[in-house]
Amino acid sequence: MTTTARPVVLVLDDEKNICKAIELALGQEGMDVVTALDVSSALRTLHGRIVDAVIVDIRLGEIDGLSFFKRMQADGITAPAIFISGNATLTEAAQAVKIGGYDFLEKPFSSEKLITTVRRCLDMSKLRTQLALIESQSSSGEIVGQSGAIRKLVVDIARVAKSNANVLITGESGVGKELVANSIHAHSERAEQAFVKVNCSAIPDSLIESELFGHERGAFTGATASKKGLFEVAHRGVIFLDEIADLSVSAQAKILRVLQNGEIQKIGSETVTKVDVRVVSGTHKDLKKEVTEQRFREDLFYRLNVVPMRVPALRERIEDLPELIAVLMRQLSKKNNLKEKPIDEEVVAELQRYAWPGNVRELQNVLERMSVMSGERITVLDVPEEILSATDGVEERHDSSALRTFRDRSERDFIIATLKRNKGNISQSASDLGVRRTYLHKRLSVLKIGKKEYFL
Repeated sequence: MTTTARPVVLVLDDEKNICKAIELALGQEGMDVVTALDVSSALRTLHGRIVDAVIVDIRLGEIDGLSFFKRMQADGITAPAIFISGNATLTEAAQAVKIGGYDFLEKPFSSEKLITTVRRCLDMSKLRTQLALIESQSSSGEIVGQSGAIRKLVVDIARVAKSNANVLITGESGVGKELVANSIHAHSERAEQAFVKVNCSAIPDSLIESELFGHERGAFTGATASKKGLFEVAHRGVIFLDEIADLSVSAQAKILRVLQNGEIQKIGSETVTKVDVRVVSGTHKDLKKEVTEQRFREDLFYRLNVVPMRVPALRERIEDLPELIAVLMRQLSKKNNLKEKPIDEEVVAELQRYAWPGNVRELQNVLERMSVMSGERITVLDVPEEILSATDGVEERHDSSALRTFRDRSERDFIIATLKRNKGNISQSASDLGVRRTYLHKRLSVLKIGKKEYFL
């Protein structure tokens, strides 16, 4: 979870002077305040950034504040709301709390009353978020699997979490490097502090310095307000620099300074700020090769690579697949509000024969597709064609030769008998066998079943 150090409060009131007064009072208390004079602006803000609390006037020009809050709830926005008004009735005030509002303040209110109410609201919101995080971690946030590779990874995480050493997590795309970083944070002494994720490949070079280190108002065109950088947001916590190999050389130099001196400097500022941040980084690239080819600083590499950790590819721990499927299916059924569907053993067998180049991310995508598109249960008919094609002819390497021969002979006899019963009708036979026509054609080829064996 990404956490911001400065809470963000949205104020919706059609009176500009009220918005300004609240912005001034809360801003002096270290809060980022966004004001909106109309509902449309407020909704754009809520859909465009994370907001920790909302202050909304019950009486608005377009719609009333209660209807606005219901719209928030319908859109899945969970930020708590504090209602304010100078002429609301007792019924409206009671209704505001009844529909889920945190509190009601009658205008005019003192700055002290406002600040106290907002702080309590933010504390309640933070507690609710922490409880949700604990619940999600207990069901899906831990590393799944019992293979030797995963057991070693879990032991390594427990050991690494106890220290403050920087960690470099490597592994293919989709293996779960962020999950490992999150787990290190969750089991460390910094668990109560911020965990800030930065996708280095997604931030343009022109913005990376501002994002990581912040800027002062007027530092460049468009800098209308001072902004904290993500290193400052992560103070006393953990920052996860994902895809670190994609950073420009200039950005690498700035990060090196943080690691060497624990200092950051905002764009446009002459002041140096001390920060205490544990750096966990991740990449799917070979950083040593990047250093050799002079695309990555050698001194930064050694600063980051104090404790190297490698997350195994899914194909390297294929024995974990059944357990992983069960966990992911529970998550997906909850996410899509669908009843969890049973999966045929043949489906799991097909998935275990696949190489999973996209790793866990690809598995999750495939399971979600099958879950949404299947009937009451997931059968081999629901397995995507690209997976069946890729596993065509792939035998389980752990089978003994005798077992493989027996299995193939039994399958061959069963398919021939079904085809004979249906007088060679491929479509009907595939339906009886519970497979796709294309899959049956492939098995006929693999098992070398010719028409003369079933066409009488």
